[in-house]
Amino acid sequence: MVAKPYLWKSGAAALVSTMTKRHIFNRRMHQIFGLSDEPTPVIKTLQKNSLAATRCKLDVPFCAMTNPAPPEDGYMIVIQIRGDCRRELWLDGKSIKTEPLHAGGVVFHDLRQCPRFYFNDPLDSVNYFLSRKTLNAIADDAEVPRITDLKFTPGVGVMDRVVAEFTRSLLPAFDKPDRVTQLFADHISLALGCHIAQTYGGMKDIVAPTQGGLAVWQERRAKDLMSANLQGSLSTGDLARECALSAGHFARAFRRSTGLSPHQWLLRCRIDEAHRLLSCSRLSLAEIARACGFADQSHFTKNFTRQTGISPGAWRRQQKVVPAL
Repeated sequence: MVAKPYLWKSGAAALVSTMTKRHIFNRRMHQIFGLSDEPTPVIKTLQKNSLAATRCKLDVPFCAMTNPAPPEDGYMIVIQIRGDCRRELWLDGKSIKTEPLHAGGVVFHDLRQCPRFYFNDPLDSVNYFLSRKTLNAIADDAEVPRITDLKFTPGVGVMDRVVAEFTRSLLPAFDKPDRVTQLFADHISLALGCHIAQTYGGMKDIVAPTQGGLAVWQERRAKDLMSANLQGSLSTGDLARECALSAGHFARAFRRSTGLSPHQWLLRCRIDEAHRLLSCSRLSLAEIARACGFADQSHFTKNFTRQTGISPGAWRRQQKVVPAL
């Protein structure tokens, strides 16, 4: 069977380390699905950290065989968003028995085996790329033995509520990637990577010591840096380096010290600054949104309302501050 290219309607976010070659996940997906290397709205790329993800969606049935991707030392993890997906699978050129992938089902593919697919149903999935380098970094950070291989049955899905929950929180980013902060992407990457390493790689749970929080100077330094960078351009790695810690140790220690992840603390800091500007300035809501690091007024309103239970406009009216025209 000759592989043929096809297009699908999608939004995608590739969360890629600044140490990773630019647009590598974008190009990989273009290769697999037979698309040209030219920029296209079919795949949108956001470079944030070491875990890459793409949303694949086609609402009409089709039959197409994907191109073989170059062998890589990593895994593709696919979760079906809705509906069922019947597909055929080849690994190293050999046909593998598969089962229909139902909504919420997760399948793993070892990219060293050059998987190819023939889809008999529409696609609606999120595909994650997890490299061996990332798995090694997670194990090294936890000070446990490195993982040899992930354990799974090729072509057979499993129900994984943790992967489903992380995917649910990431879905809005595919349509509005500019709303994803570096710290949020880092949080998803680290948490999802650790879950996969523990659940499918046999890595022992990371047990934080009882007194595992940040030192006073480390907590102050991290908070000062985030307060001065409300746009969210700092990564967990940036903050960790300032505190002389690894990214994983910093994230765990920060949560132990504050009760919040770094990205949750940054969001609270943004809302606090918004309260200040709403109460003592005549800036418009759109101007306040930009000043506090939100992508736009809609993004600001959604987060402010979720955190406070009241819209920023209504809160401002209670304070009787009239914005500039």
